Order: sequence, then structure tokens, then C-alpha cells
Amino acid sequence: MKTLHPMKLSDRTYKVLRNLTSINRSIRIKQGSQLSTLSIQKNVLASTEVEETFPRDFAIYDLDEFLKICSLSEDMNIDLEFENESFVTIKGRNTEAKYFFADPSIVVTPPEKLPELPSVDCEFDISIGQIRSLSQALSIYGNIDDFSIISNDGTIQVVVADRENASSNTYSIDVGETDAKFQFNLKSENISKIEQSQAIVTGYHVEVSKSGVSRWISSDNVTYLIALEPDSSYEED
Repeated sequence: MKTLHPMKLSDRTYKVLRNLTSINRSIRIKQGSQLSTLSIQKNVLASTEVEETFPRDFAIYDLDEFLKICSLSEDMNIDLEFENESFVTIKGRNTEAKYFFADPSIVVTPPEKLPELPSVDCEFDISIGQIRSLSQALSIYGNIDDFSIISNDGTIQVVVADRENASSNTYSIDVGETDAKFQFNLKSENISKIEQSQAIVTGYHVEVSKSGVSRWISSDNVTYLIALEPDSSYEED
């Protein structure tokens, strides 16, 4: 039987896992260096490569709980031991915890390979400061839940507004230029799932496909696929 050596979680991997809890509280981790998760509604997918190599496949039912147990050790100086097929042993300087794996069949699992966009019909960069401003506008308005990427006289704008109310208050940020006409609508609750800490990321490169999906690639190399709402529209000039 092959010996599975203890592994440590880097600070980046811990922060990535913390963010993934906002997408799905459960996670299935495959042997290797790829971390991926898929929301229960299957409308948000996130994936990234990490520096660690996980020695076996396993599933965690409550990822937030697992990370909190890991953080109990002083300075997060822990070893994760995967010798047992049923649980991971979390060892600190003078602490030890046994955390049992979940049945992988009860965890929503993303596809093995991150899907490619069928087309890229809109593309721009947005800073984390701009995303936070849009999130703050949603919070200030309170009763607005719509987040849209639109074309407006050749300008790409990211807009917070109630798209079903012509007299709605709005807040928009210009992020690029376009020759096409479109309105790509997303749920604000899905945008809130991407990492928004300025200490971790500086911004995102965004690609949107008229087929119904957007791709958000963070400066920290985490890729999010976020579904568009069915009433999105696209018209070539």
C-alpha cells in the first residue's frame, strides 16, 4: 500500500476554499491539484489549479465547518493526513482532529473539464473596486436585484437596475466599447459569489457568450462560469 504523505494548505488554497463555500457548502475534491465546485442550482461553476496535490478523492459535506476546524490550530500550521479512506486527520502543533468524509454521491459535482464558451460576444476588464461599487449600489437601493451587462451607444456598461421597472433607480459603470447591441442579464446573487476581497484579487477579465453563459477570470487565476438569465438578448450590428 502506497504511503500518503501529510500535506499542508497554502494561504491561497485556504482562501480559495473559503470563497468556494459561497457557491456550494459541499465539495468533492479529486486526486490532483484542481479545485472545482458547482452550485446546487448548477448556474455557477468555479475552478482553479492550486499548488498542493491532494493524494486521494474525497468529499466534504460542510466545507465551512471543515475550514473552521482547520483554523483552530495556531497560525494554521497544520498537516492533513489522508492515510484513512474514511476521514482526514488534521494535526496541529499540539492538536488533532478527525474529520470524516461525506458520501460523494450526495455532492453536486462539476464536470471533469471546464466547459469552453461557444463564442465570445462581449469582452472587458473590470476592477475589484468597480465590482464592489456595484455591490454597494445594490445594497443601498435595497429593492433592486438585477445586474446587467449592456451596450449603450457603442459603450459596454455594467448596470444595476430593476429591468422590469422603467422608472427604476440605476447605477452604471463604463467598462469598454462594442459594435453590437445586447443586454446580458445575471442574478446579482450569483455575482456576489465571486471573490470580492481587494486583498486577494485586483479584478476580473470577463467574457460573455450569447449562448447564455459568462466567464469571469480573476487576477488570482480562479475561473467562474455564471449563467445568464433567459431574457438576455444579443443583436449584431
